[in-house]
Amino acid sequence: MKAWMAVCVFLLAATGGLAEAFTIFKLPNGGRLELFPVGRWALSSEDVGELKIVLMPDSPKINARAIYSVATEGSDDFPTDAKLQEQMYRVAERILSSGDFVERKPVIKPFYPPKGFGYYAVMTDRKMVGLPPKSGEYKFFMLGMIRLAPSVYLKVQIMADHEEGEPYQQLLGMAEGAVYTPPR
Repeated sequence: MKAWMAVCVFLLAATGGLAEAFTIFKLPNGGRLELFPVGRWALSSEDVGELKIVLMPDSPKINARAIYSVATEGSDDFPTDAKLQEQMYRVAERILSSGDFVERKPVIKPFYPPKGFGYYAVMTDRKMVGLPPKSGEYKFFMLGMIRLAPSVYLKVQIMADHEEGEPYQQLLGMAEGAVYTPPR
């Protein structure tokens, strides 16, 4: 049995199974954000006053991307579930008022993070309806926010061709699975 365990651990390490189990980002407030990559995504990050993480597909056949921004400074503007839900509704309503999207009223959906709470809205680009997917242009745009801890928010943008498609679901799952560790 121990021999099998050693072989499994070796194979996982050799194929990157253990090496890519999670990615840790240091935050400006001294805390950490852990992401658990699902699928084949290239992650890059930069500090633009808040941590900005861009996820791009490893394959040119996948037409999706995401931007996660982590805000750790400032006031705790949305300390309750209801306040964050109301804020997401107002933001989505403002975006939809442009007329660029199919939806007339926002449909707000919950995130299910391990800690905290969050909401998002998915909008359909009017120009892309009925057209085949085109690289770099996305039919669906998702905008959301997760309150990971007081004054710590993960802002999420996902662009993809299909809301039910695997790339979109992977990016959504990575956002929902993000874990915040406060500074020590």
